[in-house]
Formats: sequence, structure tokens, C-alpha cells
Amino acid sequence: MSRVGDGRRSTSFGERGSSLAELVIVLALVTVAVLVLAVYSLPWLHAEEARSAVYQTQMFLQLARVEAITRNRACRFEIDGDARRIRVYDLNDPSDSTDDLPIADATLSSRVSFGAPGGGAAITLTHASGATYHATFSPDGSVSSGSGSISIQGRDQFERIALYGAGGTRVERWNGSAWEPRP
Repeated sequence: MSRVGDGRRSTSFGERGSSLAELVIVLALVTVAVLVLAVYSLPWLHAEEARSAVYQTQMFLQLARVEAITRNRACRFEIDGDARRIRVYDLNDPSDSTDDLPIADATLSSRVSFGAPGGGAAITLTHASGATYHATFSPDGSVSSGSGSISIQGRDQFERIALYGAGGTRVERWNGSAWEPRP
């Protein structure tokens, strides 16, 4: 507020500004808080990306199974380990691959890879070529070729999807010494 007459402004306590030192301290505290949050949340984010990749892969396996039953003909789940790409195809005529119909296609996060603890094969489905593997589901929902497992690594965490001959799947995680069912 201004006083009439002498040209001076009077300020109340609530209108006082912040000093440069106070602003620097607040910015330093915010920076430290953000850094701490980032350092402690990165492992959690990597674990979530691995978990997401596992469930997306499991969903595509189940989609291939359901489509095979619904369409009453063979459908194939395909995974390219190098490109981290998963696909589902309607095989239309299993003897002719040129007429396969794409049903679904996705690429997994670049922060996950395929790896098994202690080495070994990360993907044990039927090997097609290069880093591509597949599993074929029959019209009754069973796996006619390609039952096995897919191990996904997110930083230092391993998760695995087991695909059984009857067409079911099971998600497991590596606890450091053995595979255990995912809760």
C-alpha cells in the first residue's frame, strides 16, 4: 500500500520477498530430493518393465491359443529375440506361409532382453531362423509344436514364461537359486 503525501510505500509482513540465499537452499533441497527419488526408483522401474514384458508376452501366447480355438485352425506365436518383437499369425493354410494372416504385433521395451540366469538358452520354443522362435497352437488349443520357455531379463531380475503342451502358461521368477511361481 502507498501512503498519500510522502511517496513511500509501506509493506506488511506478508509482502516481504525471499532472499537469494533462501531460494538457493530451496533449489538445492529439491535437487537432492529428485536425485534420491531417481536413484531409488530406477531398479523398481526396470523390474516393472520386465514384468510388463512378461505379461505382454504371456498375453500374446494366450491370444494365439484363443484365436486357434475360435478360428478352428492353427495359429502361431512368434518371437524375435534380437528385435524384441512378438507376433501372432493365423496360419490359414499351414503348408503355405505366404497366406499367413497377422493378428497382433508388438515390440517389447528396449530396457529388457532375453537371458537366462547362469547362461543357457533364454528361449526354448521351436527355432525358426536367426533369433526367431515360435509355438504353434492347434484348433483344440494345445501346442502342436514349440512348447518350452521364454526367459526375460530386466536389469538383474529374471522372469520366465513356461508354455506347456496343453496350451497353458505359467509365470515364474528367479529368486537367486531357483525358479518360483510368480505371486
